[in-house]
Amino acid sequence: MGEAGGLSRAITDFVLQRGIEQLKGWEAQRLRVGLRVNMSATLISDLAFPDRLERMLLEQSLDPEALALEITETGMLEQTPEAFDILTRLRIKNIGLAIDDFGIGYSSLTQLFRMPFNEMKIDRSLVGRIIESKEASIMVDALISLAHKLSLTVCAEGVENRATLEELGRFGADYAQGYFVSTAVPPAEIPQIIAHWDEQQRRPVHKPRSSTQTG
Repeated sequence: MGEAGGLSRAITDFVLQRGIEQLKGWEAQRLRVGLRVNMSATLISDLAFPDRLERMLLEQSLDPEALALEITETGMLEQTPEAFDILTRLRIKNIGLAIDDFGIGYSSLTQLFRMPFNEMKIDRSLVGRIIESKEASIMVDALISLAHKLSLTVCAEGVENRATLEELGRFGADYAQGYFVSTAVPPAEIPQIIAHWDEQQRRPVHKPRSSTQTG
């Protein structure tokens, strides 16, 4: 591995280590929160990576299922001979693998069954248009159905309003990500955001007195 590759590996390990330490901190607060880390497919070439990542989790006594790697530029996986072996070993260790930005140029249907992903993340370019575009709505509904038939969970990206969230609920999406849920925030603010969402779920639902509904 060249100098640039060694630096990339070191940075990746550093980010994962800090994220896992944060996950342990949330667990100490009795928060059941998962950690997702974006990772370029170009970095899936280190055969020692699965064991190294497993050790990081074991050192913090964390369940590997609490961690998921979101793999971008999945087309690059076919150019890395070791990719299938590395991804398979990660899944054997119960570390989650999500195919990121599905529905745009980087993604491929063949990756869904050729590589051991357990989650599909549908790109915001589709999700953000399901209310205004019948075609986008049909596409997202079909992708969710396809993912579930392949025993994959689904996360929809780019959820920016309640209407989109509710439509995704009707489609059967498992998770949602976007500004309607939360903007990017420091880790210390996560407990307050979770408490806010929990409080909203406990509030009774009242029917509006007029036909006009406000957000």
